Amino acid sequence: MQLTGELSKVSLPNLIQLVRNGELTGKIAFLNGARTATLYFDRGSLIHSEADGISGKDALMELFLWAGGSFSFMEDPLVNVSRTLNPFLPDESTDRLLREGMAYVEQKKYLDQLRISGQTILKMTDQARRASKQLLAIAAPVLERIDGQRTLAEALANLPISRREYVQAVYACLAEGLAVVVEAVQQPNQEQITLPAWVIARLKQDNVNISQAIVDMVIWVDRVKCWMYQVDSDFGRIIAELAKGEGSIDSDEDFFRELGQDASDYQGPFFGESMPGGVGTSDVAAPDVSTQMPHATKPSVEF
Repeated sequence: MQLTGELSKVSLPNLIQLVRNGELTGKIAFLNGARTATLYFDRGSLIHSEADGISGKDALMELFLWAGGSFSFMEDPLVNVSRTLNPFLPDESTDRLLREGMAYVEQKKYLDQLRISGQTILKMTDQARRASKQLLAIAAPVLERIDGQRTLAEALANLPISRREYVQAVYACLAEGLAVVVEAVQQPNQEQITLPAWVIARLKQDNVNISQAIVDMVIWVDRVKCWMYQVDSDFGRIIAELAKGEGSIDSDEDFFRELGQDASDYQGPFFGESMPGGVGTSDVAAPDVSTQMPHATKPSVEF
C-alpha cells in the first residue's frame, strides 16, 4: 500500500492515526524544501523517527511544527531500523505522543505571538516561589538561569537541551506567570533587508518561517552550484577525450562547430555568465521549470 499527499491537506496527527488504525508496517518519508524526515511504524505503532539530523521523540516533535511539505508512505517490512520509541511505555505510546505534539505546536505559537526570541530578557516573579514541584521541574532549565539582565541566548548558551525542552520551559515560565519580559533588546545598527512581496510569498510556500526558508534556499543553491561545477568539469573532460580522437576534433571550437554551435556561447556553467545565444542570465526572465519537469507516476492513493 502506498499513500502520498501534502501536509497542508492531511495533518500529521491524522496521518499517524491513519497508519495506526490500519495497523500498517512501513515508513512515511517527508520532504519540505531541503528538509527531510522519516517515521517508522510496526503494525501501526510508531517505533522510530528522524528529522533534521536528530532522532527519537525530539525529531517527532519538530515534525509537528512543519507547516507544509509532502509525504509518502510505503508499506514494507522493517529491516535494520533503530527503535528510538517504545510504544509499550506510557510516555511513548502513540496517543501520548500525539497529545504532546499538538500541545508543542500550541506552545510554539504562543511564544511566536509574544515574539519571544533569543534576544528576549526574562525576569523571575514572586509567583515562581509558590509554583508546584511539577511545574518547576518543567520550567527549571530556564528559571534557574534568567536574571533580568542577560538575554535568553546568553543565559542558556551552555545549556544542553533540545528545542522542545526550551519551548516547554519558556512557555511554562510565561504562561504560568513564573517570569515576565522586562526588556526587548533593540539593535538599531543591525542591517535590515527588505524583500519584494512576491519573494516573501514564494518563500512561504516552502516554509512559513521566512528565516528558515532562506536558509533552505541557500542550502539548495550551494548544492546546485556543486552539481553544475561537477557537470562542467565532466563536460570538459569529455571534450578533451573526444579531442584525442583520430583527426576528427582537435579543439573545443571544432567540437562545437560539429554541433553547429559557437563555442563562445558556452563560456561558463551558470549565474551571470554567457549562456547559449550569448545572453546573460540577468537579461532574461527565468524559465518556468515546472512546465519542463516530467510528471511523476500517479500513486495508488493521493490526497
